[in-house]
Amino acid sequence: MKCIAAYDFGTSGVKAALVSEEGELLAVREKSYPLLKPRPLYVEQNPDDFWEAVCEVTHQAVADAKIDPSEVSGLSFSVQSVTFTPVAADGTILYNAISWLDGRAEKQAEEINERCGMPIVRSQDYQSRLLWFKENEPDLYDKTAAFLDCDGFLQWKSTGVMKVAKDYPGIMKNHPAIQEYIDVTSADIDPDKLPPMVQACEKYGVLDKKGASELGLCEGTPVFGGMVDVPAAAAGCGCVNNGDAHLYLGSSGWLSAMIDDVYETSEGSYQLNSIEPGLMIYGGCTNSCCLMLNWAIDHFYAKEHEEMGGKVFDLINEEVAKVPAGSDGLIATPWLFGEQFPIADPFVRASFFNISENHTRAHFMRAVMECICYSLRGQVELYRKDTGKDLKEVGANGGGSLSDPWMQMMADVLQMPVNIPDEPRHSGAIGAAFAAAVGLGWCGFQDVKQFVKTKKTFTPDPELAELYDKRYDTFMKFYESVKTLSYDINQEE
Repeated sequence: MKCIAAYDFGTSGVKAALVSEEGELLAVREKSYPLLKPRPLYVEQNPDDFWEAVCEVTHQAVADAKIDPSEVSGLSFSVQSVTFTPVAADGTILYNAISWLDGRAEKQAEEINERCGMPIVRSQDYQSRLLWFKENEPDLYDKTAAFLDCDGFLQWKSTGVMKVAKDYPGIMKNHPAIQEYIDVTSADIDPDKLPPMVQACEKYGVLDKKGASELGLCEGTPVFGGMVDVPAAAAGCGCVNNGDAHLYLGSSGWLSAMIDDVYETSEGSYQLNSIEPGLMIYGGCTNSCCLMLNWAIDHFYAKEHEEMGGKVFDLINEEVAKVPAGSDGLIATPWLFGEQFPIADPFVRASFFNISENHTRAHFMRAVMECICYSLRGQVELYRKDTGKDLKEVGANGGGSLSDPWMQMMADVLQMPVNIPDEPRHSGAIGAAFAAAVGLGWCGFQDVKQFVKTKKTFTPDPELAELYDKRYDTFMKFYESVKTLSYDINQEE
């Protein structure tokens, strides 16, 4: 049976999926890796952890599917965005991968914005961090042959070739003023250190002898251009046509909406290339989605999690379903690692507000779920403001979409239907596999619905619209009340 090895490479771990020509999931394996936080605002990862995890889960998935490695017809990576690793010409990794969660480059972002005369780059953008690296690690910068995004790093380990996906350097804001900014910053960063680009469905290279051996696959197997997580998750949720939208609920969370034009957008938003040429993706990232949920589980359900394992989610769903909408006035915020969108602030942090003696752990869990819904509603509201267009429904995928109570909250907060695909937890990998399938000539873009089918739909309760309008307003006002205090507490010394 011919299949594709597709990888969904997130903040906290990687999933390897073997996907058939028809989009059927044959096997999935997962492996986690740690975040490193050596200093305030610094978030890094060990690139060797990335590759070791990819190799381990590939061996396991092939064994689980009981296929011969020769049946793997291609590889495709979906990766975390805005994470880069400096690599020397001889292949030496010169520095840890600087994570997309990292906020160290605030000073460089301010410098770039001042030079450009407009606030269009943040500390989380590649350009700010590359400038930070040049200014703070000049010797390593000189030794760097290529700054590889996560996709480019994995593909280099697979093929020995240094290129990057077409949407590099991550957040591409394509209108004339932004192009000027890109041109200006390129004067600071040697363009030779930014490798050539390839399209998501384009053949990147083939597995070399070393890569094939370590992965347990066959030398010469095609490796496709791949993509960052947003377009992969969009495709894996059937979001490919102009106006289609989806919400992703993984370690981070985001809105993505397909657009056929370029807009001047709110701070923190992005306009990425879609896997389909001619269309782009409007979106923005909530830094902590299931990261925040998992934090709450670790603190409110630690004993049950240890005893019940994954079944703890059934208990949580049962308990939060009994808490009234609005969590009896308890408000949470999800900003464990600062925020990008709809709020752009690396210093703000998570919190609970308006706690009373009547609140139980189930109230805290529901408040966490609701606050992530509010954050994603903020992204929908900014999409409407920036594009002048509306959304009638959204798809949802990622691990968070497996919770029925949470997805009902999402529909109620957004006041629109929320559709869940057959494999919501693995749709990033399925989207990556779809791109490779197009590259192999197995199908065309018009065939995405054959890969992605709707499993269930959550319909909003109109009687909750007024309540959640008020709670959403409170959520946004709360940020305005605490942002100065958050900066005073968390700014780097």
